[in-house]
Amino acid sequence: MTEKPTDSSRYKSPSTGDYCTCAQYIAELVCQRMAEKNNEGSLAYKFWNSEKWNSVYKQQVFVAHSLVKKYTEAAIIKALNSSRGKRIYSLRFPGLEDIIKIEQNKMELQEQKSSNIIYDIDISDKRRKPFGKKSPAQRIRDLDGENK
Repeated sequence: MTEKPTDSSRYKSPSTGDYCTCAQYIAELVCQRMAEKNNEGSLAYKFWNSEKWNSVYKQQVFVAHSLVKKYTEAAIIKALNSSRGKRIYSLRFPGLEDIIKIEQNKMELQEQKSSNIIYDIDISDKRRKPFGKKSPAQRIRDLDGENK
């Protein structure tokens, strides 16, 4: 963990406030949920050094690394923070990858929609047609259009 953000360490650790990798950040989120579920409150500073959390944290980081290789970091974090992912207490949960796939597909669709926007619009073809009788100026314009 570093005190300044780098390319690989750009997430702030919830327990220390230092910058960490995405896998470490995800593992800390899940461990925090486990602690809250077991009525232990918030985790201590550098909780992964304690005997109780050492193996749990290592397992979660290992699984988080494999998820980061398969999916985007943003999709994983969105999946964990989604309504379906709020109750996930381990990254080994069997349905987690399905939730991540759904979030990643949503993000890809949003990127495609934003990149497919065409801003070249010809306004001259969008004039309203007159309603009712034509004015003398419109009659002259129509005659000029027929002559051309």
